[in-house]
Amino acid sequence: MTAKYEASAGMGRFTAVERTSPTQQVREQLLEAIERGDIPAGAMLPSERVLCETFGVSRVSVREALAGLEAMKIIEIRHGRGAFVRKSINEQYAEPFAKYLELHRDELIELNKVRGALDELAAAEVAEHATDQGLAEIERAQEVFRAAAAQDAPNLAEVSRLDVEFHLSIARATGGELLPRLLGELNEVMTESRPATFSREGQLTRSIRDHQAIVTALKSRDANRARKAMQKHMLAIREWYEDLPGKS
Repeated sequence: MTAKYEASAGMGRFTAVERTSPTQQVREQLLEAIERGDIPAGAMLPSERVLCETFGVSRVSVREALAGLEAMKIIEIRHGRGAFVRKSINEQYAEPFAKYLELHRDELIELNKVRGALDELAAAEVAEHATDQGLAEIERAQEVFRAAAAQDAPNLAEVSRLDVEFHLSIARATGGELLPRLLGELNEVMTESRPATFSREGQLTRSIRDHQAIVTALKSRDANRARKAMQKHMLAIREWYEDLPGKS
């Protein structure tokens, strides 16, 4: 059942708006209350009437303040029901993917081992034989991934797609045909698990760091260094799968 914000729990922290820009002040006070946890994720905000009375402002100011918070992706306005604090990325993805991960844990571990071995081979090949153009394309793919993953409210489906593109850019840079095809097929099979993987706390930051380490290793033209950088990245993901509960 959706948690409902109780006025007595935190309304005493609000103050009546006396200066100019009432919309901005209402928005800032609500944002501070959400950040403090007075209005938790998933909870419904007080009604417009209650907010008007609390802040001493018009309904127009309250509606504009709520619209601003919605544009910031802090709240979600459900017409006919009210305004709700958005859940974190992890909370959004935890429930729908929990059962999937539980049912397919063993398969994901095996697939990840195979994919990791092929990714390591591709990295070593690229370090030794890739053209400058191939390396430049890998670097561009990493930068696009970094920009998407570093956003305040990243689209995990898009981040997942760009992660695949980064790894496939390495496979393509080997100059062969088999590695890109095999890795493309493996990544297609693992599509469902990727958003759940990226919903882990800190995973986006880790992936940005790991990808940059891989690019640096590839540009060093040291095959062993490149293989180890890729191995470290893939091992961390596999260990997370191994820690998941499996089907009984």
